[in-house]
Amino acid sequence: MTDLPGEPPFQQWVDAARPRAQLWRTIVGLVLIGVVWMVWTLVLMFGGIGLGLVKPEAFEAMFGTADIPLTYTDTVVMLLIALGTIWGFSIGVWLTVKLLHQRPSSSVVASNRRFNLSQFGAGCVVAAGYLAVSMTWSVVSGNAPRRSELALETWLLAFAPIAIVVFVQAASEELVFRGYLPQQLAARFGSPIVWGFIPSVLFGLMHAANSPGNQTYALYYVAIATIMGMVMLAMVWRTGSLAAAIGFHFINNIGALTLAGSDQGPSSIALFVWTPEQLMHSASTELLIIGLLLAFVLSPSAPLPKGQALARRK
Repeated sequence: MTDLPGEPPFQQWVDAARPRAQLWRTIVGLVLIGVVWMVWTLVLMFGGIGLGLVKPEAFEAMFGTADIPLTYTDTVVMLLIALGTIWGFSIGVWLTVKLLHQRPSSSVVASNRRFNLSQFGAGCVVAAGYLAVSMTWSVVSGNAPRRSELALETWLLAFAPIAIVVFVQAASEELVFRGYLPQQLAARFGSPIVWGFIPSVLFGLMHAANSPGNQTYALYYVAIATIMGMVMLAMVWRTGSLAAAIGFHFINNIGALTLAGSDQGPSSIALFVWTPEQLMHSASTELLIIGLLLAFVLSPSAPLPKGQALARRK
């Protein structure tokens, strides 16, 4: 057994994956998760078309293969479907740990297999603080987003369904990139470069296609997402649970999608929007802020409640 740095809850969280930590199982597991995600995506796409919720042309606009104007309702429905496709990750992780690793899916969530609300709340608070610092700097530096043309009452009507879908989407991504993959790799390899850095890079690359702006900003966007992945994985390392990471991811995505985001793509439903030029102007500062946040989360002073490890059988 490889000794790992970290709190006892984290070590015991990794222990749950040790009995079946063979690398081939992890690779097959990732393939299975990917297949389930693709099938689930097709189900949602064709289901949305079949139920008349969205027109086929709207998907062409979403994938950039057609220049078709979308109504606000079309945009919201397309966003809900796009976020809903990520739910396939949850289904894939559930099947993978059951079939390949023969352990309960709750063992991916936390060392004590329970979702800790205090840790979730702490993650939400950290994310809110990060967004507040980022927005304050934008205003002070003269790079504040402008108010979008979206009416407040229209925004309020869409907020609740978007928030629900975003929560499940954030939790689903966490189950893969801060849960299953790091847990399996940590059970096999002791180096944080393997179980910490690699999943975070994969998480960052997954966001490449969603980057607003030009190709140069896309590199910043991937780098920011990668470091943010490290921040959330540091929360797992500190607590032995996904709860804080899910809270952080949830609030961050809510902020980016509904409060202040790009004036292009899904974030056009936000109350405040940045132009691609503004995003590029603030990219270096954003990297610095998220880097400082990573150092803060890794420090003992971070307000993250520790998880409770299961009592070991003697």
